Amino acid sequence: MVIFGVFTIYAILSYSTNYLTEMYGMSLVAASYMGIVINKIFRALCGPLGGIITTYSKVKSPTRVIQILSVLGLLALTALLVTNSNPQSVAMGIGLILLLGFTCYASRGLYWACPGEARTPSYIMGTTVGICSVIGFLPDVFVYPIIGHWQDTLPAAEAYRNMWLMGMAALGMVIVFTFLLFQKIRTADSAPAMASSK
Repeated sequence: MVIFGVFTIYAILSYSTNYLTEMYGMSLVAASYMGIVINKIFRALCGPLGGIITTYSKVKSPTRVIQILSVLGLLALTALLVTNSNPQSVAMGIGLILLLGFTCYASRGLYWACPGEARTPSYIMGTTVGICSVIGFLPDVFVYPIIGHWQDTLPAAEAYRNMWLMGMAALGMVIVFTFLLFQKIRTADSAPAMASSK
């Protein structure tokens, strides 16, 4: 479900250029450059940055880093939701979308480390990755038709409000499931220590 939530944000980010043109009045050329920054530059840089953050920070846990990134993404979505009805500063809109893009791509660079951190046995790792892929990439099936329907049938502000709410629900789910996974990892880590102390 961690992958499911992060991938939902990934799908939502594909509408960020439309959002900037429709809500902030940004030119199509400028919005296209934003799309290039998010889809090409951020995709290339943020995954490795997530790994660097995990390796060199005090956190040392990809699961916990994804959780922290999800909280940051949730804050960015909350700000986008608040400013959605009356967008003022294009720079703020760009900054919030770039922050959301960073959290998404850094998390995408880390979510396949979670099964290893959870000590998934190697003899079922292939099955684990397969099941995680089927469930995790499911948003690719429904996010685009739902948001497209909202854009076709609702005023722009309402359609984007619904989109940000969908993103908030997805990141809320990531926060809950990373918490549960981290609790499982801590329990598994403490079990050998307890056994050796007896």
